[in-house]
Amino acid sequence: MAFSDVFGDSSVARVLDHLAKYNSRDFSMTELARDCDMSYRTLQRIFPVLVQKELVMKTRRIGKADMYSLNLQNRMMKELHSLLVREEKQEKPQEKQAENNNHKVAYI
Repeated sequence: MAFSDVFGDSSVARVLDHLAKYNSRDFSMTELARDCDMSYRTLQRIFPVLVQKELVMKTRRIGKADMYSLNLQNRMMKELHSLLVREEKQEKPQEKQAENNNHKVAYI
């Protein structure tokens, strides 16, 4: 499960999905726009809201690029992220079992 499963395929959901998937690293806005398959201008339009709502935080600056990551210090974001991770862990065994059932081969 991902943010886009809950909130639909919006630009905001795609950014949050990407940041959640790779939550151990930070990204520049250029990287996020490319990785999320959206224009840089679209990201520029939505990003201030994500920062203002403290869903995303600036982590550092490299040269002229500000780097951002998911703000897991924000209580709401931390809860959402942990919920999505739990859901993902519960889905994986079910997917694996379904996959195993589909790949059974009958030997004659």
